[in-house]
Amino acid sequence: MPKKDRTDQVPSRDFPRPQEGEIICVVKKMLGAEHIIIACLDGKERTARIPGRMRKKTWIKEGDVILAAPWDFQPNKADVVYKYMNDEIKKLIEEKVISRDVIDQLRG
Repeated sequence: MPKKDRTDQVPSRDFPRPQEGEIICVVKKMLGAEHIIIACLDGKERTARIPGRMRKKTWIKEGDVILAAPWDFQPNKADVVYKYMNDEIKKLIEEKVISRDVIDQLRG
């Protein structure tokens, strides 16, 4: 029986790009009780909430790049939508959605 060819690359999974009402942010500080302070690409710092569906499955730490949705009725607060992995951040930079300088500046 012939062996299977293992040279196939793992298919890259699709990840969300910023849609209407969403913004890319960097985690600045962990506050506890599922709340964090984030620095967003629009230049604002917001208090964000990690939703229950992400609490135990996705671990977020300072310096992580996330996708957040600011609230309509309180624009200084937001909900975390997605946490980007390192390879996904590289793809966002390659697609010119964000620039490396902006991410370094927000982390800075």
